[in-house]
Amino acid sequence: MTKAKSVGAAEIPLYLIPQEITRLIRSRGEKVYRISVVRTHFHHYNISVRTRSLPRELRAREKMPAPDFPQVLGDDDLKGGIA
Repeated sequence: MTKAKSVGAAEIPLYLIPQEITRLIRSRGEKVYRISVVRTHFHHYNISVRTRSLPRELRAREKMPAPDFPQVLGDDDLKGGIA
């Protein structure tokens, strides 16, 4: 089994918790194992997101540039000739 990795944020206001959790998950880009939210004082919270690696076959592929395809002409683009 792979070791879980943790990232966290401290002193996050209550209204920013959803955005911060989203940011932490996207920064790791792995499978979420556990999310912990602990109240510190007033309306501030500490957030910890623990993730695990995805198996290689389930990982998202890195974005590659799209290959250049030849331009396809429609009927309107042909000027009186037969293609």
